[in-house]
Amino acid sequence: MTHPAPHGNGQTPDARADKTSRWREITDYLRSDLLNGHYQPGQALPGESALATQYATSRPTIRKAIAQLVSEGLLNVAHGRGTFVRPRPERRLILTGHTPADLLSPNYDPTAQQWELIRPANDDPISDRLYAKPLPMTANATSAQALGIRPGRSIIYRFAFWRHIPTRAVIAVSSEVIADLVGTDHGPKATDERIPDIDTHIQPTDYYTHLERTHGPLRWITATHARMPYAHQAEHLDIAPSGTPVLIIRRTMLSRDGRPLEYTDIEAPADRFEVATTTGTGHDDDLAGLIALRV
Repeated sequence: MTHPAPHGNGQTPDARADKTSRWREITDYLRSDLLNGHYQPGQALPGESALATQYATSRPTIRKAIAQLVSEGLLNVAHGRGTFVRPRPERRLILTGHTPADLLSPNYDPTAQQWELIRPANDDPISDRLYAKPLPMTANATSAQALGIRPGRSIIYRFAFWRHIPTRAVIAVSSEVIADLVGTDHGPKATDERIPDIDTHIQPTDYYTHLERTHGPLRWITATHARMPYAHQAEHLDIAPSGTPVLIIRRTMLSRDGRPLEYTDIEAPADRFEVATTTGTGHDDDLAGLIALRV
């Protein structure tokens, strides 16, 4: 009988396929146990040797299955301590649409909802960028696309990090508004940039009041997506375990004729937040499309 020629590691294709399917089978078994509550949040899994004995396989195969479950956000590995079931944080409703005001509304009062502003350290480069204050800058390609303007046009940018005091969850909030809609443009500067004359202490509600008066009635459209965080986002948002995406909620302000005027982004760990929308019929139509964010 002729056997398939072994590959470089001495294994036949069938043997390699068997090993691949074996670690996937073990991954499925462990995932099922985790999702069905066989292991409780925070509980340590048996060691690699014990699991290898239990599943009659090798430690590298167990290690590969565990790595897959870590990437799925079901397990955490603490080097020197073991592998633990990842806790699932309790979530609370904190963003409920316009009544009461939600996190993306101009009249939302974060401190009244137990949010605190996170101040950067004195040596943090963020402190040199007018943290939590309006910052005149020029639109890059991403901002220009979101606002429907050409790259290089003046915008006003704000950003801040907020911490929910009861849960310690951290979010990033940023916004960009077309500068000449809310500031006085004095024309090209020596750098050939158009920087508007703005008061750095102006509050967002002043912008919204002005835009409502000049371009209203205003409308908003909200979009949500998730992706894996960049390194700086994982650090600033306290996203420690791997496999946790960042949730990005964008609300864009539209003029009466549908032109974008401003947008606000919330970035948050997806394991601490969830987004819900309301729909209604009849007398409930005023609630349709409002956004709920849970922490």
